[in-house]
Amino acid sequence: MEKNPFSLFDFLGYFIPGAFGLFLFYFLQNNAGLEYYFEVDNIKNLNTDISFLYITFFVILSYTLGHILSFLSTLTIENFAVWMLGYPSKNLLGIYGTEKYFEKKYKNLNINKKATYLSYSLRFLLFIFLAPISFLSITIGEVLDLNNSVYKKSLKEPYISLIKTKIEGLFRGLDNNLQIDLIKHDYNKLLIHHSYNINVPHQPKLMNYVSLYGFLRVISFLLNLLSIFMLLKIFLFNENLNINIFEEFNIESIILFISSFLTYITYLGYLKFYRRYTQENLMILLL
Repeated sequence: MEKNPFSLFDFLGYFIPGAFGLFLFYFLQNNAGLEYYFEVDNIKNLNTDISFLYITFFVILSYTLGHILSFLSTLTIENFAVWMLGYPSKNLLGIYGTEKYFEKKYKNLNINKKATYLSYSLRFLLFIFLAPISFLSITIGEVLDLNNSVYKKSLKEPYISLIKTKIEGLFRGLDNNLQIDLIKHDYNKLLIHHSYNINVPHQPKLMNYVSLYGFLRVISFLLNLLSIFMLLKIFLFNENLNINIFEEFNIESIILFISSFLTYITYLGYLKFYRRYTQENLMILLL
């Protein structure tokens, strides 16, 4: 597959999320409040005189910001999904871990207690930071069984047995004496490169999945930031401390509920395409 200097992933994974982030910042920094943009006269008075220099600066800034947001979404949302639900490469083969979100397995048993407490603290802070995702995951996600149906659902036989045999054979081809443990070992790193190189016709499909789940992960991260911002603005930065959200159901409250719901929806979309990408890598082994 010929490598393009500016691929689909650059647009979906970096430029569009970066541009979306800049637009959110532009709208939220208005001192008049979000209600300002819901009036037609105010929209008509917006400055639409945009120069070529401004567009160039906007494209460069959006692309750069997109890289930063993508990295942050990997540190937060991707780690949260793995800690909460496990890796899709394991789930698809019916290899379910017994650890919980607040459990961490160490290869070295001689671990400093401070490091353990720090790990638990960071996971707790991440759980709070991703409140729209974490709380909806343990409520709606559990009630509707979305976690299992979208992300943790395994393949059926005979695919599981055939794929496991192919994986073991692939590693034996590298070292005939190597005993691969599908539970403990990270076999997916090799499968990603193997699947991409072994089947050229499937490369565009694989890259499309990467672009889609990368895009949805960053958008979910941005919507989560919007939800946190609106939550703080309503309950902490409001001059009136005696807030009754049902009596004062204004534009900001509506945006909070919508952004929180969309954060979870885009998170589910990320899980869906992350799983499909991994499934595609596994199924290529059987071709």
